[in-house]
Amino acid sequence: MHSDMNQLSRVQQIKTRIANSIRYRGFSWFLRRAAFRLFSPPLWLLYWLPSWFLYLARVRFLDVFMERIGHLAMEPDCYIKEGILGMRPQYFGVLLAARPVANRHFLNYWRKHIRVVTSPIGRTLLSPFLLYKRLRLDISHYAVAIDMTAAYAAVETSWGDRPPLLQLSEADKRRGRACLEKLGMPPDAWFVCLHSREGGYSPHDEMIHSYRNCDIRSYSSAIKAITGKGGWCIRMGDASMSKLPAMEHLIDYAHSDLKHDWMDVFLCASCRFFLGSNSGLSWVSTVFGVPSALTNLVPVSVMPFGKMDIGIPKLHWSQDENRYLSFEEIFCSPVANYRFASQYKDARIQVIENTEEDIRDLIDEMLQILEGSGFYTQEDERLQQRYKEFFKQGHYSFGTRARIGRDFIRKYSYLIDRKSQVCT
Repeated sequence: MHSDMNQLSRVQQIKTRIANSIRYRGFSWFLRRAAFRLFSPPLWLLYWLPSWFLYLARVRFLDVFMERIGHLAMEPDCYIKEGILGMRPQYFGVLLAARPVANRHFLNYWRKHIRVVTSPIGRTLLSPFLLYKRLRLDISHYAVAIDMTAAYAAVETSWGDRPPLLQLSEADKRRGRACLEKLGMPPDAWFVCLHSREGGYSPHDEMIHSYRNCDIRSYSSAIKAITGKGGWCIRMGDASMSKLPAMEHLIDYAHSDLKHDWMDVFLCASCRFFLGSNSGLSWVSTVFGVPSALTNLVPVSVMPFGKMDIGIPKLHWSQDENRYLSFEEIFCSPVANYRFASQYKDARIQVIENTEEDIRDLIDEMLQILEGSGFYTQEDERLQQRYKEFFKQGHYSFGTRARIGRDFIRKYSYLIDRKSQVCT
């Protein structure tokens, strides 16, 4: 009886993993993976003995979600830092680019730290080794971590004040600056990268992640705050995004003819800070040591991880109770980790985008931080500490060094201080 229960539990775990993979990576990915396993028995036998040699030599193929730029940034970064810090066993890591890659130029930046195989011959010869689970190292827990704490927070905290792993190459700096001049930016100007998530980039799974979207128009005051200080704004993204109206010192790079993979990397690595939302592009800036100001974060357990990062979440409106949920109510329930649009719909919760004023306030704070003129009152620190106490082990960003926006916690202090009977 006990054995049957264990067997059912294992079957349920497998079903859950398959369901999460399909929901997060798409059904086409699952079909490719299933077909690879179905037609691979002859290769499995041929590669069996060499696989043991690689295993004993501590070679591991890193299972990175390369179709998404955020995973391509966060997962190798965390894996490499863990190794340097001695937080994991030492391996000879191999990144096999055998699937679509979000940005191949950025992928090449990891060659300094791990073996990256991009040639067709190399991929063909090495792909069968992925059949052996002992040779694959799943590092998705650094970023995906559904209903778990992402490992990135602990690694970044341990990394401390060490410099970032990646530095922009001199070649990319030269051609990047030349490209900016073509876009109309003076050679000595500073700029901020701006990215507001929309649904056109990946329409096949948009129904899953639509709750993360936000309206680019709500960033207008923030753009003016940046340009008013003498900076420029460069709108990142792709051609599926809505076009921006013309504004002084604003470049809608997402619709530019000069858009390239290498230019995407240059911009994220060279900007003064990254102004974004809950999307993966900001992580490219993070791994180059560029601070981020992230808006419209959702689920609320998601925060940036950098020591100079700041962020503000979306508010949660309960349709049943006709009011905003307090942060304690959210964090004391599974809502804090909701990762799929259907979960919010079933719970009758509407996630509310940050106001134009909230975003502008966050940018004012980031500019003050960078200028060294930022200040926090005792009440600010109390609210900051109170908000951080909501995070527990199992929440996505538990342990992050980033701060919640100063003016946001002042404005919504009643949602931070409001006690919940659910949590008592």
